[in-house]
Amino acid sequence: MPARKLSEILSTASELGKLGAAAQRVEQLQRIYVEAVPAELSRLSHVGWARAGVLSITASNGAVAAKLRQVTPRVLDRMRRRGFEFNSMRIEVQVARTPSAGSAAITKPLSSQALSAIDAALGTLAESPLKQALARLARRR
Repeated sequence: MPARKLSEILSTASELGKLGAAAQRVEQLQRIYVEAVPAELSRLSHVGWARAGVLSITASNGAVAAKLRQVTPRVLDRMRRRGFEFNSMRIEVQVARTPSAGSAAITKPLSSQALSAIDAALGTLAESPLKQALARLARRR
């Protein structure tokens, strides 16, 4: 069987044709959305769905959602100029399930000045949870 483009397959079956048309519409809305918002926001959010005059945007966190609320008029205006009439924009927050690779805690080595201050404090403290915590910190050098 010769290879066929996905768009050809989607356009042949009636059910798949509807799905393909909806996917193309969301893709077109996403392109307009990316043009309308700053690059940092477009990397952390995307078009979710669009129906009944409402454009839904999914944001990766609350801070992104707050900023998107500020640029809502600009997004809706850009959509109108490109032929899409939306009355409002709904912003939903959906936190990623897995943390990104850059979010892992980074352990910095302690400076020699910090280590000497910890050692000095260990010599003066009585046995306590603070002394135990400082001792653990000193062992990690």
